[in-house]
Amino acid sequence: MVIQIKVLPRSSKNAVLLRSGKLTVLVTSPPEGGKANSAALEVLAKWLTASSSQLSLVVGKSARTKLVRVPDEFGPVLRERLRELESLL
Repeated sequence: MVIQIKVLPRSSKNAVLLRSGKLTVLVTSPPEGGKANSAALEVLAKWLTASSSQLSLVVGKSARTKLVRVPDEFGPVLRERLRELESLL
């Protein structure tokens, strides 16, 4: 499956949030040399209890909005994590 995320580099912490109905990944890394992209995949993978090597960037190498390929087996985990985020709103 492919999911859309928004990456916010140079944040004060690494985290996954739901902002304005969009999955947002905060990373402390700067948007230079792919560092923020790598960090975003690592943070997202940890949030999904996956390995970062299981995720891949499909679209958005130099954009803040990105499409990330996530193995279908993580669908139930993703839905549960999204419900948890929604319950915090």
